[in-house]
Amino acid sequence: MSHIMLTHPQGNDMTTNSSSKRGVNLSIGPLVAVILMMVLIAMMGLLSLTHLNAMSTKGYEINKLESEHQDLVQDGEINDMLILQARSMKTIEGHQLVQNMVKPQDVYYLESVSGFASAN
Repeated sequence: MSHIMLTHPQGNDMTTNSSSKRGVNLSIGPLVAVILMMVLIAMMGLLSLTHLNAMSTKGYEINKLESEHQDLVQDGEINDMLILQARSMKTIEGHQLVQNMVKPQDVYYLESVSGFASAN
C-alpha cells in the first residue's frame, strides 16, 4: 500500500504544540495509484499527439507555400522572357505599324534661325 506523508513546516514562534510537529498520513490504494498513472500517461499522450499534429500541419503549409513560390518564380521568368521578346528589334520591325511606314523622299534640314531658342 502506498503512503504519502505531508508535514507542516515548523515555525519559530512559541505557540508550536506537539500536534503540529507530527505529519499527516494519507494513504491511497494501489488501484488509485494505477488509475492516476494511466490518466497521466493518457494526458501526456494527448499532449504529444496534439504537438505532432500541429508540427505536421505547419510542415504541410510550408511545403504548399514553397510550391506556390516556385510557381510564381517560374511565371516571373516567363513574363521577363516575353517582355524581352516583345522589345526585340526583330519583333518591332515585324509589327504592322512599322511595316506601313514609308521612307521620306526628300529630307530638308533647317538652319538655325535667329529668334528661336537654342538647345545648345
